[in-house]
Amino acid sequence: MKNKKQLLFRRSEIVCQGSAEPWRGHSDGGSFYRPTWAEINLQNLKQNIKSISGLVKPRAKILAVVKANAYGHMALPCAKAALAAGASALGVSSIEEGITLRRGGIKAPILILGSIFPFVNLSLAVKNNLTPTISSLQGLAELARIGARLGKRLPFHLKVDTGMGRVGLTPSSAISAIEKAAARKEVSLEGIYTHFSSSLDREFTDLQLEKFLAVTNFAKKLKLKFTAHAANSGALLTNKKTHLDMVRPGLAVYGLLPFETEKQKINLSPVLSWKTRVVFMKRVPAKTPISYDRTFVTGRSSLIATLPVGYADGYLRSLSNKAEALINGRRCPVVGRVTMDMIMVDVTKAGGVSIGAEAVLLGAQGSDNISVEEMARWANTINYEIACGISARVPRVIV
Repeated sequence: MKNKKQLLFRRSEIVCQGSAEPWRGHSDGGSFYRPTWAEINLQNLKQNIKSISGLVKPRAKILAVVKANAYGHMALPCAKAALAAGASALGVSSIEEGITLRRGGIKAPILILGSIFPFVNLSLAVKNNLTPTISSLQGLAELARIGARLGKRLPFHLKVDTGMGRVGLTPSSAISAIEKAAARKEVSLEGIYTHFSSSLDREFTDLQLEKFLAVTNFAKKLKLKFTAHAANSGALLTNKKTHLDMVRPGLAVYGLLPFETEKQKINLSPVLSWKTRVVFMKRVPAKTPISYDRTFVTGRSSLIATLPVGYADGYLRSLSNKAEALINGRRCPVVGRVTMDMIMVDVTKAGGVSIGAEAVLLGAQGSDNISVEEMARWANTINYEIACGISARVPRVIV
C-alpha cells in the first residue's frame, strides 16, 4: 500500500493531501488528479427544456443550441438530454461540431448555424447528414451542384440578415434565392431564419421581424413548405410574436438568462457548477503581499488558502481582487492576482477550513450561491463568456 501511495503522489501532488485514491468522476469514466472540476446536472437541463416548451407558442418546435461544446457544458450528453426532454433538433456552429454529435450516435436533425466556407465543404455536411445554412447565392449554387452530382435533393436553411449585420442574405437577395431554390430539383428549402441583434430593443426587434415575415410570406405564396424561426433565448422570453414555427434557445437551455429581469417569466435551473478544493494553507501576518505584483497586501493576520484553478482553466484574470468563493458556506474573497493555475482566497472568517475543503466557484454551498451572472459582473463581461470560457482541462462530471 505504501508503494501505491508513492506512485499516486508522483502522478499528482494533490492525492497526497489526504487520500491514496485519485479524484473520481471524469466525464470519460476515468479519474482526474487535480481537484478542480465542473458538475453537469442533466436533470436540470431536461427540466429547463420542459419549462421552455411551456412558454413558447403552441406547436412551436424547439431547436436546442449546443454549439461551443454546449456553451461549455459538454455537447453530446447535453444534446441527448435535450432531445429526451422534447427538443426536436439541434444547432451547432460548424461541421466539426456536427460530426462529433453524429459519431456520438445522434440521429436527430442538426442545423449548422455558422456560415460554411469554402463552399466545397458543403459536401462534407451533406455526407454527414448535417443541414447547412445558406447565406449567399454562391452557396446556394454550390449546394445545387453537389445535389446534381449526387442525384439527391439536398435540404438547407436560408439565413436572412434583417439587422444583425453578421451573415445572411439581405431580404431582397433572400427573395431571389427563394425563387432560384423553388425552381431547382437539387435543393429543398427546409427552413428560413434570422437572428435578432437586441431582443430587449422591442422597436428594432419588431422591425427585424417585419422584414423577415415579408420574406417568409413570399415563400408561402410560392406554396413552399418550410420552418420559419427567429427567436433565441432573449426573444422567446420577451416577444411571443417571434416564436413562429420553431425557437432556438441556447443560454436558457443551460439555466442561464440573457436578461436577469426575465427571471419571473420562466423557471430555469443552472446546469453547471464549478468546484475545487483547498490544496495549501498558510497563516500570514499583516502587511504580507499576496500573488504577482503585490496588488493585495493583508491588513491583519490572515489565513490564506490556495485553490488549484486559474486563468488557464477559464477563471478570468479580471476576477483578481473582485471574486469570491464559497468555503464552509461562507463567502471568501479572492486576494491577489489570479495566476495561470492557482488563486488565493482569504478564509480567515470562514472558520475551521482545512486542506481538502471544498470550494465552490460557481453554484450553491450551504444557503448561499454564486451565479454565473454574478461572476460575469465581477469580470465586467457577460454570462455567455463565463460559461463558454471554462477550459477543456477542467473535467466535466455528470451528476
